[in-house]
Amino acid sequence: MTLAKHWKYGKDEDLTLTHLRGLAASNPTVSLIPSEKVLFSKTSDTKSKVTLISGGGGGHEPLHAGYVGDNLLDAAVSGSIFASPSTKQIMAAVKTKSDKKKGTLIIVKNYTGDVLHFGLVVERAKSEGYKVELLSVTDDVAVGRKQNEMVGRRALAGTALVHKITGGLAATGADLEDVFKLGQAVNSNLVTLGASLDRTSVPGKAHEEIEFTGENEAELGLGIHNEPGEKMSPIPNIDELIKDMFHKLLSPEDKDRHYVNFDLEKDDYVLLVNNIGGTSTLEMYSITEHIMKNLPLSKKPKRVLVSDFVTSLNAPGFSITLLNLSNIANGDAGVSSDEVLKYIDAPTNAPGWKPKTFDSKAWDDSTEEIDSPMAHTDVVTSDIKMDPKSFESGLRSALKQLKETEPKITHYDTLVGDGDCGETLVDGANAILNALESDEKFKSRLSDPVATLSVITELVEDSMGGTSGGLYSIFLTAFVKHLQTIKELNSKAVGQALYDALYDGLFKYTRARTGGRTLIDTLQPFVDSLREDGDVKKAVDKAKEGCESTKKLQAKFGRASYVNEKEFKSEEGGIPDPGALGLLSVIEGFVSGY
Repeated sequence: MTLAKHWKYGKDEDLTLTHLRGLAASNPTVSLIPSEKVLFSKTSDTKSKVTLISGGGGGHEPLHAGYVGDNLLDAAVSGSIFASPSTKQIMAAVKTKSDKKKGTLIIVKNYTGDVLHFGLVVERAKSEGYKVELLSVTDDVAVGRKQNEMVGRRALAGTALVHKITGGLAATGADLEDVFKLGQAVNSNLVTLGASLDRTSVPGKAHEEIEFTGENEAELGLGIHNEPGEKMSPIPNIDELIKDMFHKLLSPEDKDRHYVNFDLEKDDYVLLVNNIGGTSTLEMYSITEHIMKNLPLSKKPKRVLVSDFVTSLNAPGFSITLLNLSNIANGDAGVSSDEVLKYIDAPTNAPGWKPKTFDSKAWDDSTEEIDSPMAHTDVVTSDIKMDPKSFESGLRSALKQLKETEPKITHYDTLVGDGDCGETLVDGANAILNALESDEKFKSRLSDPVATLSVITELVEDSMGGTSGGLYSIFLTAFVKHLQTIKELNSKAVGQALYDALYDGLFKYTRARTGGRTLIDTLQPFVDSLREDGDVKKAVDKAKEGCESTKKLQAKFGRASYVNEKEFKSEEGGIPDPGALGLLSVIEGFVSGY
């Protein structure tokens, strides 16, 4: 269990109100009633359109206040974190924005407190002459009918789609009856299921009050107020998890949880992938790719919406929502699939609605991936010849020594860097070894040093990330260029090509020089020495001396430059630069093997 931390605010500060004030301060189209925590649109003309009001407890942002804007909500009411707003607050929203003639649709998540408070306001508003309808969102499939027959299904991320679609129709001037009917049709054709690595932590609440998920556990079907789900231990592979989620969302076999019929071959649908709060953007789109790979429906989704729509503060999870467009089109709402998509696509200035607006044709004609033009790039060749067996022997020896040295490199880089230097170098080594084992074309070029190093450069560039990958790629690219100018392959000529690659190539792009505690402390002495007299053994000795010298140097470049000087002396004799050590192992390994 990892305890989440929160920033410290003023004593008794109401974060939901602070959040609303932040929204109002950053969006000139909305205004706030702070005493009632009602955020409303200043630009929507509710005398000519149905008013849309929603709300609920805080902690689910951007729901609901983040959805106040054009083609969305006209007003939103916020309670405290995970607590329904009062009837007084809700009534303030109705009186601020509702027109008695045009009518109001109040959209509420199906939780007891919300339904009671918003429902009571609906009855009061009707008694005062307002034309009001209440739409309760129920898209969760985690809880079966038998278990929750009195209360019904919970509301999850599908709430955002109900807001957006009804908001789009309301903006056209449609009657309340039609907006309400479409909202019912959307809700009846939504299914959502969530999974999370842990519960959420509530600012200001003691961690002891929250039952967090275990070290190697996750939960499936959890609610958005820390309601527990089904424990999964160990944490499942993402593909296995997604397949299980789709089974629960779509399978007609589970009569207790099968809420929406989908024709897996024919139906059109919308896919919404929701960040429950604490999942990184990197992982959200990675999860989306795995969801797309495992889709059990034959057709591509008509829309794929990825964002934080309905959150549970910082819960590190995601949910999958499917909306069946074909069912809506075939129902009695009188709205086609294309019209529903038009309402989803309608542009909005609401700050919480983050999916971009695209022309419908762009979706229809979309091609996600094409072949790279680099796949057909010709390899540079030359007339220079070398003994392929000797070169392969040296290359394998270099890569073997590098892999054997990797634990040391990683250990040192963990102490003075970010710990990935050894792994990065081994990634490059493995890519080259794989090519030696499986790429016959590569093996056939081993007699041509220019062609061989061209391929190796590409492999390094593709497989090695970070600063090391960049430095190696630039240096090898420049080396290939200068190698083409030599007439005969010997150590002196190679030394000159290496020298030119360093001074006329790599040094253009880095200020690192000897004494800076980088791989240059190994490379520069080696290159200078080999160019001077072509003595390979002497050049290796110089490289070794340069690498050894880094034990006494303070870093001037890269992440290591931010490390306290004491860390460099934490081991007896000092810590060598990991990059310099990695390059030395390559040089020594190649020379001994060649």
